Amino acid sequence: MSSTYDPTAVRDRVFSEIKAKVQATRGGPAFTESTDPSTPKPADPLFNHDEPDRTGYVWLSTLVPNWVMGKAPDVLVQVFDKAAYSESIQARVPDVDPFYRPNLKALSMLAYAIENSDTGILLTGAPSVGKSSLANYLAAITNRPMYRFNYNGTMDSSSLIGTQSASGGSTHWHDGMITEAIQVENAIVLHDEWTFAPAEVIAAMQYLLERNGKLILADKPGTVADKTIVPAKGVRMVFADNTKGNGDVTGKFVGTQPQNSATIDRIGTFIEVHFLEEADEVAMLRNMFPQATTKLVNSCVKVANLCRSAYAQGQVSTIMSLRVLSSWIQHSLNLRDVDAALEISFLNRFDDPSEKEAIKGFVNVVMGKGR
Repeated sequence: MSSTYDPTAVRDRVFSEIKAKVQATRGGPAFTESTDPSTPKPADPLFNHDEPDRTGYVWLSTLVPNWVMGKAPDVLVQVFDKAAYSESIQARVPDVDPFYRPNLKALSMLAYAIENSDTGILLTGAPSVGKSSLANYLAAITNRPMYRFNYNGTMDSSSLIGTQSASGGSTHWHDGMITEAIQVENAIVLHDEWTFAPAEVIAAMQYLLERNGKLILADKPGTVADKTIVPAKGVRMVFADNTKGNGDVTGKFVGTQPQNSATIDRIGTFIEVHFLEEADEVAMLRNMFPQATTKLVNSCVKVANLCRSAYAQGQVSTIMSLRVLSSWIQHSLNLRDVDAALEISFLNRFDDPSEKEAIKGFVNVVMGKGR
């Protein structure tokens, strides 16, 4: 007599055997399968609702004069007591630039990362878009000490980590710049143009960039404890450059070097910084140059934005940064001639005459040929 294969019976038998094994192993009731399809199964929540203690925090919007509600998420931040620092550390807290207007979205994201993450933060964007200034501004309004290191191709790890010297028949250890900075509570350590340094130099900080990481001074004499530096409370590592650590294939950022992917992987937050919105850039420049007319500043900013769009599309080889824009307005006020001012502040950078003519065309469109 042949038997008939019943898949439902097989499934039920296997399921019963599994339930029995689970119950025997755990010593508790076995899991059950709902027989009522109309009964919804409870869903596990993605997040709990526990909120950290934010006593003493203030909203970022209260510290930023040009804050516009709805343009960026507001963030709770700590403002530290500058008087509690030693005199040498107080000197590290930047002064607030009264003319500066930050990119609100980028500032909000940076403040969030500073307050809620202990891994590295990378600010990236076009040249002179305000990456370093953004970190400096956040340090200024929150009274955080600021340590800024500008990298170059000749830098070695000893200048960052430390070195030993001999004098008078004895040896002395000297902390490097990073070693000194990470021992200051609540410090922002800005690695500016960090991809100019060789990858092996930056790799010396890999352990430091991990969560709960430490800095190991391998060349320092003494015990393991002597060689191990635990970062002070609240220290944050911020990197800024134009290439996202991947090197440059365009030729626009000569000297930058691709970084080890293991180093980049230890950076937990990537923030792209863009130029200011037109109204904010106009307002900042009006504050910087109160003698300039509204028409002059508005026109120069419109030309700058046309140049930036052309740069992004590969039509011109040099970007009109905020620094260039400031120089153009300053020279215009001094010479009373926007064309002569543009020539010495920007046009003479170009080798290709067609690029110069394109920029002049933008000026004609915005200001008119008669101006």
